[in-house]
Amino acid sequence: MSCYRFHIVLIALFPLLVLAQATSPLVLDDFESLTGWKVDAKPAAFAAASDAAVGQGAITVTLPGSVSKKIQRGDDIRELWDKSQGLSFHIKGDGSDAWGVIGVNASYGAFSYVYFFPLKNRDWVKYTVAWSDFIPEGAVDLIGTPEGLPPSGILTLRFGCRWKIWFDNEAIPTHSFAIDHIQIETQVAAPQTSPAPPTTAPAPFANVLAKLRAREPMVIQFQGDSITAGTALADKRNERYSARLEVILRQWLGYDGISCRNRAVGGAKVNDARAWLQRDFAGGAPDLVCIWYGYNDKTGGISKDYFRQSMSDYIDRIAAATDGKSAVLLFATAPGTQGRFVMLDGYAQAMRDLAAERGLPCFDVHALLKGLGRQNLQSVMADMAHPNARGQQLIADHLAEYLVAQAGITTPKPPAATDLAANEKIAWDFESAPAGWLLEKQATISGDLASDGRRSLKLSALDDNPDHIRAWSEVIQVEPGKRYHVSAMVTNRLVSGAFGLFVATQDDGTGGTAISFEPQAIFRNRGEADKWSREEGEFTAPKNVTKVRLLFWIDKSARGDIYFDSPLIERAD
Repeated sequence: MSCYRFHIVLIALFPLLVLAQATSPLVLDDFESLTGWKVDAKPAAFAAASDAAVGQGAITVTLPGSVSKKIQRGDDIRELWDKSQGLSFHIKGDGSDAWGVIGVNASYGAFSYVYFFPLKNRDWVKYTVAWSDFIPEGAVDLIGTPEGLPPSGILTLRFGCRWKIWFDNEAIPTHSFAIDHIQIETQVAAPQTSPAPPTTAPAPFANVLAKLRAREPMVIQFQGDSITAGTALADKRNERYSARLEVILRQWLGYDGISCRNRAVGGAKVNDARAWLQRDFAGGAPDLVCIWYGYNDKTGGISKDYFRQSMSDYIDRIAAATDGKSAVLLFATAPGTQGRFVMLDGYAQAMRDLAAERGLPCFDVHALLKGLGRQNLQSVMADMAHPNARGQQLIADHLAEYLVAQAGITTPKPPAATDLAANEKIAWDFESAPAGWLLEKQATISGDLASDGRRSLKLSALDDNPDHIRAWSEVIQVEPGKRYHVSAMVTNRLVSGAFGLFVATQDDGTGGTAISFEPQAIFRNRGEADKWSREEGEFTAPKNVTKVRLLFWIDKSARGDIYFDSPLIERAD
């Protein structure tokens, strides 16, 4: 009797199994069950979603980190998969600015591919993504191309990736999304982000130059790795070359319509930039995109030919994503120190050649830094890879000169040292990063508090400070033997310790960063915690001294914060 009942069950289930295989040979997961899913990299987590886009079940994933599942499918549908054009899935975001990521992997080598999507929408949205929009994480070709992974080679689904940082090297915030019904698609109407013939070209560089000549508003966007992000700088948002360029061009051309936004991420390669395309350009099409990659590609052993091929594809994707509204400026990959002084020469030449081939401009930062020689390059580098504040300023100065020269603008560049005699007085408001200032660790331009406007200079003393906390003004040209009046607004919130405003003489004669430590005190330990007050004093320029900087200082034994605003220096006689 028991055998008879078992036979009846098989007969009842068999038509359902046949129907499922006949109607859904391309469904990778419908999430009616979460069996097989596992956490690969913490702090990722997953759970059943509260609702579904299709059927009854869906999954909610919390990232960063990653979760994955092996795919089960028979050999009889490989040919059908290999004729497919893409993948579809349903997403419900958490409303945040973060971006989710879906990955498909082979079980071997570098054949893993990712696609990023926004999480702003809290409703279910269906995505249909062409294979060409899944970007390889390794140095391999796209899915479905002769040298790439065939769709039938996909053996793993994944949510999340290796990245835990994004813009400005900040930690990616915790974010979550629901996903449902992942399916192979036999037809995809058109790629969403990749260029489709005929390829849209970047905007002419001449458009950018015309805007500079006309002093029209302009947005310049910087794509790159930790060098562009400002790693190793005390104040990356103000000291990296993109921020310095904004200050230089505004001062040089006499208008505030130039805005530089930075989308660089430490550790990034060109393939990462290709994958992040929609995320990086979600803020709209900039007028100019400056692209500097290569250091990490070389570290990964990627050939210069693949590097160039990926860069060319990246340019196409930028053009498509911005509807041809953005011009592109390539940077010839710069050298590092030690062995990296020569190892990146091939990449640099590849960028020059690609620029020439595609009719694009190329800023030769490689020639600029290489031309310093091995020993002099050390003086503008914080380590093997990253320029220090002087190096970032050097790059910004030459990039500004390149853009102005290309635009045919003949307006003289402002002198490196601000001539106090010519200006009568010099004042700063800290509403943007002041040109030529050096902010050491624990010194920032802050939006916490201001006496006039929105920002001020903040020096913060913590427990066990490793050194004094200092901020240096730009170089100021003075006359030996003359008296000068100096003042600044102060709010003193120190719990303990000493602070002051000094004038430090600069005796290197070059406008660089070498500063003698024989400062004259303007004032010490003044001001109150609950209001702004203007504190002041005078100094006389020593004999044979023509350059000085203002020095804002907190003793390393102190604790608490000091805010300075609206500093001013002027002749007293």
